[in-house]
Amino acid sequence: MRERGFAQAMLVAAALCLSFAAEPAHGGDVYSEEAVKAAFVLRFSSYVIWPEPPAAGAAFRIAVLGDVAMTSRLQALAENRRVGGRAIEVIPISNVSEARDAQVLYIGNRRSGSLPALLRNLGKREVLTITDTANGLEAGSVINFLIVDQRVRFEVSMEAARRAGLRISSALLSVAVRVQGHGVEQVVNGEERR
Repeated sequence: MRERGFAQAMLVAAALCLSFAAEPAHGGDVYSEEAVKAAFVLRFSSYVIWPEPPAAGAAFRIAVLGDVAMTSRLQALAENRRVGGRAIEVIPISNVSEARDAQVLYIGNRRSGSLPALLRNLGKREVLTITDTANGLEAGSVINFLIVDQRVRFEVSMEAARRAGLRISSALLSVAVRVQGHGVEQVVNGEERR
């Protein structure tokens, strides 16, 4: 049974890694950091369950705050793709209040100075927040990007997910470098911290 769980985790990791393989990076770089992050943002939605079913015909909305390049990248990747049968709409926003109908909110690192206030302004909205800054989880984000051994990785806060009413798949948690919550933090080297 343990081998089956490991095999499933490896398949999820492979799917996440391969999800960006079809999209070459801009500027000639193969799989730039930004391209990998954009692919992850799109793939995360497949591993999250929102409490409210979508309205019939509604688009799956990804709002991007403070990162024009990420908006463009996500728009290119999202073209002709679907999440749960819904077309994906990527929208740039200048204020968190504009994310009210979004399922995902990506906050770029240029807005990291005001991150705690931005996340508080979301209140209890059912939004998957994804950040790209040091201490993103501590500020209240559900998922935060990091660079580990020169690779794009991510960490997850189960407490922030619970506050937003979201359920995160164990398959996604198994490939995160750190899962904050459940009384135990799992970290990169396999050690557990309480």
